[in-house]
Amino acid sequence: MAVGGLHAAIERPSPANVTLPTSARGGDSEIGIVIPALDEAASLPALLADLARLDLRRYLLVVDGGSLDHTVRVARAGGAQVLRSRRGRARQMNAGAVFLATPWLLFLHADSRLGGDALAAIAGHVRANKDRAGYFGLAFDHPHRFYRMLEWGQRRRERRLGLIYGDQGLLIPRDLFFAAGAFPDGPLMEDVLLNRRLLRESRLYPLPATIRTSARRYEDEGRIRALVRNVRLISRLLAGADPVSLAAAYPSRRVPRRPPASRRADARLLVFARAPRPGAVKTRLARTLGDGRAAEIYRRMGRLVVDRVAPAPARLAVCHSPDDAGEEVREWLGSPPAEYWPQGSGDLGGRMSRMFDRAFEGSERVVVIGTDAPAVGAETIRRALEALDSADVVLGPASDGGYYLIGLRRPRPGLFTDINWGTGSVLEETIARAWSLRLDVTCLEVESDIDTAADLTPAVIGQLGREVRRSPPGVYPRVPCRPNS
Repeated sequence: MAVGGLHAAIERPSPANVTLPTSARGGDSEIGIVIPALDEAASLPALLADLARLDLRRYLLVVDGGSLDHTVRVARAGGAQVLRSRRGRARQMNAGAVFLATPWLLFLHADSRLGGDALAAIAGHVRANKDRAGYFGLAFDHPHRFYRMLEWGQRRRERRLGLIYGDQGLLIPRDLFFAAGAFPDGPLMEDVLLNRRLLRESRLYPLPATIRTSARRYEDEGRIRALVRNVRLISRLLAGADPVSLAAAYPSRRVPRRPPASRRADARLLVFARAPRPGAVKTRLARTLGDGRAAEIYRRMGRLVVDRVAPAPARLAVCHSPDDAGEEVREWLGSPPAEYWPQGSGDLGGRMSRMFDRAFEGSERVVVIGTDAPAVGAETIRRALEALDSADVVLGPASDGGYYLIGLRRPRPGLFTDINWGTGSVLEETIARAWSLRLDVTCLEVESDIDTAADLTPAVIGQLGREVRRSPPGVYPRVPCRPNS
């Protein structure tokens, strides 16, 4: 089920100075600005106010890693959209880059400040349409001369060692960002590693402006202690140390985190599934692989998804189609702890609205997923439920323009009417409908669902089993059904 869209929304009622983007992923904007955040409610307002003066069509995206403060509310009030991703600065920034469709990306830390010179440098670089990335000079927001010494030292490290940090921002063409490999998915130094790669290829140069960053970590930890630690970490990195091994020496600036969620009595997870009959499922996939092979892949995906989401903190129900296939679907997907509900008649929107209404009879939060996105698991569901703390709607965007997940806090029948289901516009239409209903929307990370043979990547085949490609047309092995426990 590829059912719709993506995005993140604004505060209700909408502040007069907040303008909603006309494209859900910023395709009509000149630049997408990615701000990774975790409990940054105190820092974000100033940065967002600076960015409001940028003379470019822009899409502001705060990628939240699970804040417990008012980060999401502050982001929306400042005109930003919100994406909820897995925690980790590299993961958050990469998730934002994948989500955005803007030709340029600007990565900024939440405690950064941009003056008029920096804003002018950004606009000038983008409009010059250069194919290189740019970074800012470093300045600290503290008057003590210790920080002037740090600024002087950083200028020398840039020239002599090519060390450029995330505090200095990164302005880069989107195509170049992905061609360079994006940020390494590690706990530390992801910005330094990507910048050094760009420097080696002569694709990164300094912008004629500075960016001001907070001195809070030095002040919290002690100036000398933090300086000595940073020098040691950089020295070890340059000597070839693995960033993972360095992370333990870099204390996290954290508040107590949310404890692991137990199964919630107020949450429902609905899995939409069709009986896996050849010729009735994955018809686009069947054009290449045949009806039997496509049905077998669908069987394996459904079994995999249900097994992966079973530990999620929500009561599970499988919503099946056609209505008379309950026993067939139960044999396929297992019995306890799932319930089995017939979807009824109508288009996808009408059936989803009906199932939401039924689920909300005994629940306060309901999440719907399909059976064709193998990356979805219990952690995905947990993030969706947590995102509903600060959103009316949560959407998991699919790479084909639909969505693999939708979560609500109350029935919203108007969200599902007059949508062109099965097209690449479901995302845009659903978000536009949510905005027209004045609903706050948060997105999850972009994932791929399996609709065509091109979607069967080596990673997906590894999950589903290699024989899904080797089976001759019309012959497909049945997958043993395991209890869903």
